[in-house]
This record gives sequence, structure tokens and C-alpha cells, in this order.
Amino acid sequence: MFLVQKLKTLIATALLGSPFLSLALPPAGWAVGEAVSVTKEAPKVETKTFDHNNPGAEVPIKGREAATTHCSYDYFVDIGLENLASKRNGETYAYTFKVTRLAVRLTLPITFWLPDTVNKRLQEHEDGHRQIYEEIYGGAEKIAQRQAQELLGETFIGVGKTQEDAQDDAKTKIGLELNRRYGREILSYAKLVSQLYDNATRSGTNRTPVFLAIREAFLQAWFLSLTKKH
Repeated sequence: MFLVQKLKTLIATALLGSPFLSLALPPAGWAVGEAVSVTKEAPKVETKTFDHNNPGAEVPIKGREAATTHCSYDYFVDIGLENLASKRNGETYAYTFKVTRLAVRLTLPITFWLPDTVNKRLQEHEDGHRQIYEEIYGGAEKIAQRQAQELLGETFIGVGKTQEDAQDDAKTKIGLELNRRYGREILSYAKLVSQLYDNATRSGTNRTPVFLAIREAFLQAWFLSLTKKH
């Protein structure tokens, strides 16, 4: 089975992080006047080893878990707004802003948490989770581009004592909405495929080849998507 950070035992697990929102600086290479820009950084993979007899509080495993793989589909966005109207309510103002620019940066940090007694089968199983996360991340740029394009031109209301405060409030709402949409398509899909992969391999305890289990997981996810549509 697998764990999901803040959302979600057996032998091997995959730990998925929620998409992370940050109102950041525009990505490198972003051109002035470009309404929508998406930059996808290469995945960054690291391995951490722990004492299987005394994992420590920082190791994200539970119960009978022997290892885990954590990934986080991080989403950073810089937002440009146009002030359309304002309305005073006592000491605060409600400003209506139109989204005029979205500069998005995507990252995918992946961490293997492996015991000092890790064997080849367990290591290969955990690497299967990495392959799943990276394959899904392969289409993340197009998804983020489409989602940002859909949001461009929409209006949001920001509240604050000053226009700057109201603008920050509106940016937070916009960022959270983009974060929600990105997570719904990317993170939810990664959770599903990862769970199906664990089911196919019995969390790494059977002899199903990793590459076959991965393809089976993606195929099952595709069939489930067809079922939902009908």
C-alpha cells in the first residue's frame, strides 16, 4: 500500500506529497508580455538510508512498512492582476481583479527512504514508484499550461485594508485554485496508479516484474477512467 502526505501497510510504500503552492518569482526565461508561461524542472531524486531497528521520527514509515518513496508535485506561480473595481466596507476594501498573467514553475522532488537491510527486490519495487511518478510528471507541463490558460481573464475578489493587501488576498485565492486543479489531475492520478501498482505487486512481496506491474497499473487506471465517464 502507499501513504499520501496529509491524506493518506505492509512491506513497501509510496509516500505522495500534496501539491505545494508558492507565490514565487517568474520562472527563468519568462518573457515580458507573455500571458501564460510554464517551466517544468527535471525531477530530483535522492536516497536516504535509515536503521531498520530504529528508524527515527523523521522516517515516514508506519507499522510493518520496510521502505517508502516520497514525491511531491510542487507548483509555484507568479500572478499578474488588473484592478477592475473596488468597494469599501467599513475599514476594508473589496477589489475585483482580473488575471492577466500566470508564470508557473513545476518541480518533482523524489526521495527513497530505504532501510540499511534493503534487498534488490524491495529496491526495485520502490524504483517502480519513481518511474510512475516521473511518467505522470511527463505530461504535467501541458496540463498546467491548459489550466493556467483556462484561468486567464477570470476575475477574483480580494479583501484588505489596502489595495496591496487585497491584491495579496486575491493572489492567494488564485494560487489555491490553480493548486487544486493541478492536484486533482496530477496528484489524484498518481495516487491511483501507485495504489494499483502496489496491488499488482502486493507491495513488493510477489515476483511480478516491476515493468509489467507498472503497465498493468496504468492500464487499470485507464479502464477506471472510462468507467467513470460512463
